Amino acid sequence: MLDDGDEGEFITYLIWDEVTVKWSWSEGDDWETDGYFDIFVYKDGLDITYDIPKLHFKWIEEEVKKQAGYEPPSRQRVASAINGYFNKTF
Repeated sequence: MLDDGDEGEFITYLIWDEVTVKWSWSEGDDWETDGYFDIFVYKDGLDITYDIPKLHFKWIEEEVKKQAGYEPPSRQRVASAINGYFNKTF
């Protein structure tokens, strides 16, 4: 399981060249079922995160999950969080 603030870096290849991927994990709020990854992609020291196609970014996101050892939350945990959220709002 990932802890808030965990981070990592690795080198991978996109179609055109080698890129460096830096990621960090942030815990979600109390009502969220999971946290999220902040992912940044660099080529030759320049941030190209918003310049790459969405399909390539999705692929990199999957690579980050593998590198980080991410496991999605169980269905029971998701259902419990949703029920808890709705019980507080209604």
